[in-house]
Amino acid sequence: MRRLTFDGRNRFPIWSSDGQRVAFQSDRERDLAIFWQPADGTGTAERLTKPEPGTSHVPESWSPKEEQFLFSATKESSVSLWTFSLRDKKATPFGGVQSTVPTNATFSIDGRWVAYGSNEQQGGVTKVYVQPFPATGAKYQIFSDGISNTNSPVWSPDGNELFYIPRQGGFAAVSVATQPTFAFGNPVEVPRRFPAAGPGSPRTFDIASGGRIVGVIQAGPTEFEAPTTPQINFVLNWLEELKQRVPNR
Repeated sequence: MRRLTFDGRNRFPIWSSDGQRVAFQSDRERDLAIFWQPADGTGTAERLTKPEPGTSHVPESWSPKEEQFLFSATKESSVSLWTFSLRDKKATPFGGVQSTVPTNATFSIDGRWVAYGSNEQQGGVTKVYVQPFPATGAKYQIFSDGISNTNSPVWSPDGNELFYIPRQGGFAAVSVATQPTFAFGNPVEVPRRFPAAGPGSPRTFDIASGGRIVGVIQAGPTEFEAPTTPQINFVLNWLEELKQRVPNR
């Protein structure tokens, strides 16, 4: 384990496409901008974005093919999705995405599609959408019952499935196809052993190579175990008991 950052409050890290750097949000220069630095701890952090006053930038996902990444810009209750190009150091709005909850956007494995969450339609209910990258105006809403929140999308390592939280307490995957056009199947429930974050929270899980699911498990009681009353136990005469259990040879 190696500590990477030391100045200010640093959050929301994502890997660069080559795995050599980490981008993250930092308030080290009195705003909530995106910086990056080498993952081995050498060198210094370099600023990438310059938020407008009152706006925070959060890195979301790095393109696996090109030197650009997705980031969200939040001002008050408005969230928009942007791309940042390292080649020309320029930020550009992506796909007209607007929301009042985190988008948790993520590139597909081939970098040609972006999945994200948004409550821009249907009375504030958060849904998962997919758009081609670069954006063409096409938008696909992943299956839902129309009234329940769906959020936190992430692609499988082979790009053939999309995992997401279909409702509070659930977990699902849909098969997807991108040729000749984008299409998806019916959702399949997937066992989940980590707490589900609500639509207003960052994604708490990821899919590692080989299809392994990595999830955040908080210390203490979770939704899978009943809370217990804290207690203090006293052990008396432990040395005598130890002698009985481990006699001298």
